[in-house]
Amino acid sequence: METTQQTTDEQRNVTIEKTEGDGTGGLLTLDKDVVATIAGLAARDVKGIHALGKSRLISFGDSPTRGVAAEVGKIEAAFDLDVIIEYGIDIREMAKALRSRISAEVNKMAGRRVVEININVVGIHLRDDSGEADETARVR
Repeated sequence: METTQQTTDEQRNVTIEKTEGDGTGGLLTLDKDVVATIAGLAARDVKGIHALGKSRLISFGDSPTRGVAAEVGKIEAAFDLDVIIEYGIDIREMAKALRSRISAEVNKMAGRRVVEININVVGIHLRDDSGEADETARVR
């Protein structure tokens, strides 16, 4: 098995493998947005993460790559994340869990070793007394 990188559309497509010999050969390529999507979906499962991206407003149509910038090479990947966290969590523990979860998923699904995950906390999500998010009123 030979690993190569194919450059099209500004390095968006990354070749994972070129198979030869056993059966039908061919190239398997991933768009770097696919790798960013894997990281984004993994990040959303981490306790303490309210949202990804800089906006505090969340819509169900959000892109899984929102708040995730990815750099993907032949064997490694690196990410920059913008996150909004839940108030009261231990930020260092959240960061450790976030790095662990993303690294595991990207390695498992895309075969890339994650060498760096930079986390930029851009906001803290607060809840009112009822447990519901208060995104509208400044004062009551």
